Amino acid sequence: MKRTAIIVLLIVVVAAAAWTARYIHTINDHAPFDLGRMEKADRAIMRAIDDGQTPGAVLCVVKRAADGESMGDILYLKAYGNMQVCSGRDTVSGELIPDTVAMPVNAIFDLASVSKCLGTTLAFMRLVEDGLVRLDDNVSRYIPGFKPWVGPGSPRKAEREQITVKQLLTHTSGLPAAIYVPSFLARYDRYADTTRVNYRDSLVTYLAHDAARLSRPGEKFRYSCLNFITLQAILERVTGERLDRYAAREIFGPLRLRNTWYNALDDAERPYKADSLIVPTEIQKDGTLLRGEVHDPTARIVNRGVSGNAGLFSTAEDMAVIASMLLNGGVMSFPVEGFAGKLGEKERVRVLSRRAVETFFTVPEGYEEFGRALGWDVESPYASGNGDLFTPHRTVNHTGYTGPSIVMDLDEGVAVILLTSRVHPYDTGSVGRLRIEIADIVASALD
Repeated sequence: MKRTAIIVLLIVVVAAAAWTARYIHTINDHAPFDLGRMEKADRAIMRAIDDGQTPGAVLCVVKRAADGESMGDILYLKAYGNMQVCSGRDTVSGELIPDTVAMPVNAIFDLASVSKCLGTTLAFMRLVEDGLVRLDDNVSRYIPGFKPWVGPGSPRKAEREQITVKQLLTHTSGLPAAIYVPSFLARYDRYADTTRVNYRDSLVTYLAHDAARLSRPGEKFRYSCLNFITLQAILERVTGERLDRYAAREIFGPLRLRNTWYNALDDAERPYKADSLIVPTEIQKDGTLLRGEVHDPTARIVNRGVSGNAGLFSTAEDMAVIASMLLNGGVMSFPVEGFAGKLGEKERVRVLSRRAVETFFTVPEGYEEFGRALGWDVESPYASGNGDLFTPHRTVNHTGYTGPSIVMDLDEGVAVILLTSRVHPYDTGSVGRLRIEIADIVASALD
């Protein structure tokens, strides 16, 4: 009996020693990170706040874990300024109603077009992995009657070329950048009661049959929200599920994200609690403040909160989990519960395949002049958020209209998440230069 107790004790001691060694290795395996240099990032963000470019911000820097599987190491996480400066506008006086709320690090932001990469693209990676969609497939395979580009000449002799899934993902389809929502509603719904009209189906009909084809597919880069709304339509037809539900089950659920969701405006229940720390965006014409409803009008009014181009809400910490998974090549290991977890045991979850991650982060052959990977920007004219110091050709990023951005240096294994709300209380702020400054400061701090 005594001998058995000694053996058990030895097993516990050895396991604890192994866990301690692993922990020390994780700490020492970091590239050095100069917190002193990050004071420059603090000052840059505070200058932007003082200049009225954004009322507040959250900055998060996450480094790939030493084991290449676990949650990355949060090197920096800080909140600045305010998440809210008013609660609306008085409809009589026209004055703002002061209501200042400090910015917390766990604030939930409207990600705007960052939804394209962290929502639609991640979900699409699963479709490709499962063999449900191929990148070179024609869109018309999934949306019957989706018209091709037609060249000049007589209708019978004119050249025709189909649009592919890959061209949607790289913004080379030739589709227009967006729709003007009031004109769209007038044309397709004849000012009908919005509670009875399915705008989503009307939008897909418009994209398939009426939207202009402005250039030959694959010939020109034109950033377009309509590309990703078309990708949403493909996903929903292939899976039979709405984008938000599919992404939650296939991506956000396995990653155990707590505050990443779409707010489907017609659903009876909201995905968030009434007291959730949601950063508001712009004051509307009636004086009310948008909070928890996506700012983008096509996503909000037409697609009712769930849209391929916008609609995702998240926090810096949840985005750091997604970034860690991608920097790990699609895998995440989570501590298990109980005594085994205290000894360092983990559950390994393969969220996406390594090959899918690498494929979507790579500019496709023949598309080098455009500088766009699949759903991500690498070095197009929109890629200024990469800064000047991260690894050329191996840094991916995406930005959003309301102010958020994410940059990942794939070789360095680091992600920079900068969340701002430049459209609060009015759409007058600008954070383009701030993104560059922060990326460069972080890159230099890694040395």
